[in-house]
Amino acid sequence: MLDGAILPEVFPHVQGGVEEEELRKVPYITHIPKDGRSVFLQPFFDKKDKVWKQFVPQGTKLTWIFAEPVESSYYSEAIADPKKDVYLKVLDVIPRYFSYQSLMDIRFQIMTKIIFSAVVLDKYFLSVIRFRITKDVLVANLVVTDLEYFFANARSIYDLNQKLFSGLWERKTGIKMKTSFRQIAQKSRQDLQSQYKLPEAMIEYYMSSKDFFLKIRAIRDSIFHYPSEGTMQPQRFVSCDDDGFAVSKSNLFPDPLGVSFDIWPRDKAKPNGLVSVLGLISYVNKMVLGDSDKFSDR
Repeated sequence: MLDGAILPEVFPHVQGGVEEEELRKVPYITHIPKDGRSVFLQPFFDKKDKVWKQFVPQGTKLTWIFAEPVESSYYSEAIADPKKDVYLKVLDVIPRYFSYQSLMDIRFQIMTKIIFSAVVLDKYFLSVIRFRITKDVLVANLVVTDLEYFFANARSIYDLNQKLFSGLWERKTGIKMKTSFRQIAQKSRQDLQSQYKLPEAMIEYYMSSKDFFLKIRAIRDSIFHYPSEGTMQPQRFVSCDDDGFAVSKSNLFPDPLGVSFDIWPRDKAKPNGLVSVLGLISYVNKMVLGDSDKFSDR
């Protein structure tokens, strides 16, 4: 489960030193690995005491502290608060089955990037409130900056998923893969099978995810390289209104995602071509998280 962001050093990886009998006292541990994986400790809800706890090493022993998750992942049989929390399989599978230090480090990076995607949503509403109070149209520049970061962040989640899989695949087969999602996804089915011996399920993941990835990558690059390397001027197309912010679908995105991915229903587009920034952010977040779950299913 995910409820915000955490720093890697907050939750210890127990790789040695703690007595095995101590680890067996932890209610969510059913297997103690002895193959190089670590035991990953994080908050859990103690049903008996009805409080959030976390076990932490203290020499060769374990002790527990009160640790209600605010910005963290946690162990749970179900989502603790459906209004704030979300279950992400990619963050669940790694500590349960592949808790090698190098892969856990990538997991933390993925989690942080996902949190930052949610932060962009929070900032959107703060910007709406600021505009309603000040009527300052320059607030639109804040939205443009957030969009630039948002697309770069979304792209990086795909690359981190690829880095994670390449580490897993090398451990399993000894075959090294590129860590760039783009470099892998642009290969043909035949190349993926012949070069990396990938199973059909993983090949299908790349084939079904690449079009959307390439779209957000192109938008990110266009915004990022403005104005020295492009002709787009995104700030000119972000409009402010008490209802929220809008972009010019045809000008901001010459090859709009809406054509291929149907982000904005026709009845939600204004006659002048303006469409919702909130709808764009929400749709991209949904697609990125969906592709991350598809990745972990493979």
